[in-house]
Amino acid sequence: MAGIARIEKVSHEGLPGVGAYVLRAQGEPAHLEELLVEVEPYGEVPLHTHGVDATMIILDGTAKVLSEDHELNGKQVSRGDVVFFEKERKHGFKAAGSGLLFLSRNGGIVGGAGRGWDIAFSQ
Repeated sequence: MAGIARIEKVSHEGLPGVGAYVLRAQGEPAHLEELLVEVEPYGEVPLHTHGVDATMIILDGTAKVLSEDHELNGKQVSRGDVVFFEKERKHGFKAAGSGLLFLSRNGGIVGGAGRGWDIAFSQ
């Protein structure tokens, strides 16, 4: 059956200028969550951790990786790059003037069913 549906944007108070669309929620097959994440031009996803692994597939724009890993910190990523961080590893992005759009495949970061977001910001 053909159709059109709208996915509402979700946001987090600690992530101004960042919006996410939940494409697949935790609890669906293999507890996989997929998020389409938009970062406004020159916006930042500050250093943070999750209790789950996360793979980010860069779809559009460019950004610098923020990481406690000195080999990754400051590396530029753009369309086609895939970034992986295992759980509890500090990571983030600083978008360039084009902004950033990426697909996050993870084990469940956005709060659902009454639970909060799985995100801890670094000090």
